[in-house]
Amino acid sequence: MALEPGEVLAIQGPNGSGKSTLMKSLARQLKPSSGSITLDGQNIWNMNIVDFARQVAYVPQSMETPHDMTIYELVRLGRNPHQSWWSNQLSKIDIDTINSALERCGLNRLSDKKLHELSGGEKQRALIAMALAQEPHFILMDEPTANLDFRYQLEVIAIIKELKEQKIGIATILHDLNLSARIADQIALVGSADEDKGAPSTIVAIGRPEEVLKEDLLRSVFNVELAFVHDERSNLDLYVPVSIAKSSEKNSATQI
Repeated sequence: MALEPGEVLAIQGPNGSGKSTLMKSLARQLKPSSGSITLDGQNIWNMNIVDFARQVAYVPQSMETPHDMTIYELVRLGRNPHQSWWSNQLSKIDIDTINSALERCGLNRLSDKKLHELSGGEKQRALIAMALAQEPHFILMDEPTANLDFRYQLEVIAIIKELKEQKIGIATILHDLNLSARIADQIALVGSADEDKGAPSTIVAIGRPEEVLKEDLLRSVFNVELAFVHDERSNLDLYVPVSIAKSSEKNSATQI
């Protein structure tokens, strides 16, 4: 699969299918046992780690931080790849970039707030702001809307749309088919075409949402029956899980 600047790639699949493993591999957190991941034609494991961090930012589901760390101190960490290792001083460019990241994520008035005092949505926006402070070409997000209510989900989606307009490439893991259909340029469906025999996961299908979000593919990967509903007010096609699919009706997946 490939990700271009200004494009949103949504990675979807059932729990345990390897989505986070795939994302951590893209983020150079895990080294693949075979195959390769390249950035502008260069294997990421042959790159200097600082050069990689200046181009690719990773937003994990959660992050262990000191109890008394503030939002500003967290976002400041995003400037590390752009600073000399012996310097702890922020330049005017660093300060302007941090303030811009805070403002874009709606956190400029909360910058002195301790991380342990934040709501789930605020924490997620703080992690995204830290990634923005890196000034990357690509941002990788591991389930940025997990455990968030509707409002915070929409706030995160709005940030992703803004980043797309700024020609930043986004790869994100999402569980909600409706969110993927709403923002993704392409969807990678991860799963096993022969799960009962313990086959390893693979990218079962990848393509535009209308190509991947098909009834037979979704039934094959998630083993559920879905209802497809068109909402007139939003003009969106909605995907509603109805029941667990019977094993005899489970189709084998096909590549797109």
